[in-house]
Amino acid sequence: MNKNNIVDRIFPVKYKFYEMLYKQANTNGLGVNALYNWVKSGAVADSEALIHCVKEADEVRMNMEKDLIEAFSTPFDRGDIYSISVGMNEVLKYAQSSLLSMEAFEVKPDFIIIGMVEQLKIGVDVFSQAVKDLEKGPDRSAQAVVKMRVTHIEIERLYRDGMISVFASGDPMFALKQREVYHHIKDASTNLDETVDVLHRIIVRLI
Repeated sequence: MNKNNIVDRIFPVKYKFYEMLYKQANTNGLGVNALYNWVKSGAVADSEALIHCVKEADEVRMNMEKDLIEAFSTPFDRGDIYSISVGMNEVLKYAQSSLLSMEAFEVKPDFIIIGMVEQLKIGVDVFSQAVKDLEKGPDRSAQAVVKMRVTHIEIERLYRDGMISVFASGDPMFALKQREVYHHIKDASTNLDETVDVLHRIIVRLI
């Protein structure tokens, strides 16, 4: 047996999973904030900031997955660590695809898009703080769960209102383009909502 493996088993390396999860959650928050700024301004700097955040979050996630494989023990279920990390990654990827779809289909941000992205921004910001509180204040994280779920409910409402409006426009091509963008934002919110469920399971086990 490798000498290093014996030492690692006697004195296991302590990986900083709480810190890594918060770093990914914070990067997600910065990315969605960049999307929100972009739908309001259309500034190239904001779209570039989102792309940068996607790359950074990918790097954080891949490093965390590597550490999960190597870690002798984890602060809570390693399957939950993996699931919450993958879920956060999906949220940011859908945020990016929302921007790319708007550019590709030349969709201008309307009040529905801006409202949906604003709610997504609120949700990921609350999520980021909840992850930050997870290690030393899981009770505070628990209180944030309801706030995050409210944003998903509001995005679902905005999505329905938006679809009613575009279907009433009488322009099928316009409706298809708008739906594509609305749906990407809605998918980001759905993935956030599912990731909140994983976070809540972690909180329940920690408290």
